[in-house]
Amino acid sequence: MATCLIIDDKDQQKEFESLIKTPLKKDGYDVSCLFIKTAIPEIQDENQNLDREKLIEHIKDVVKDLNIDLIATDFDLSDENLNGVDIVEIIRTIRPNTPLIMYSGKIADAIKAVLGDHTKITSEQLTEGVIKIIDYKILDFATRPEYPSSIIKLIKKNSKSATAVLVQKLRDYPDMKFKSCYPNFKGQKLGVIATQIEKSSPQGRDFQQELIEQTVAYLIEINKEDGE
Repeated sequence: MATCLIIDDKDQQKEFESLIKTPLKKDGYDVSCLFIKTAIPEIQDENQNLDREKLIEHIKDVVKDLNIDLIATDFDLSDENLNGVDIVEIIRTIRPNTPLIMYSGKIADAIKAVLGDHTKITSEQLTEGVIKIIDYKILDFATRPEYPSSIIKLIKKNSKSATAVLVQKLRDYPDMKFKSCYPNFKGQKLGVIATQIEKSSPQGRDFQQELIEQTVAYLIEINKEDGE
């Protein structure tokens, strides 16, 4: 089961069901979705604009210890304070490496918000914009009509990743405490370990390497016992 998070000022439930979930199901992929609608009073200020801190806490509450395979955010949030670039910056403080796409009815404006207007900036500023895209880890910019197909493509691609599978399995038991195999994570909850792997921290990378080595050692030992 893959899980997608869609952030938009408009309800995307129908679009997800008809344009993403149904086509993926026909191809043998099971996918669910979490929705964050930014036009709700709970995360707005007194002027009915997004409150950044309230939005951060709301996103944290929605994702919690859940495994998220892909995040898609609209650029045009009909808000004076925040747009999709701000959403990406927030997301990267919560889920640093989760695959992410940005979509917009005005995709050129979305790209300019990250890269800058190529007709008015220097080559150095353009380079800074490209570095920003790399840092943000935005895998795709899509027009609003095209974002469902972009999600489908990335869900299929990410489902083949061994790291994605490991993170998902750990998040299936987020509160279970780890006891052995890798001392640095002893006593840590599996959900916390999943986050370290997603962040590609040194401990997260070492843990994956240790799992591989111990799995191979176990397979070799089993084969010896079978007389191979």
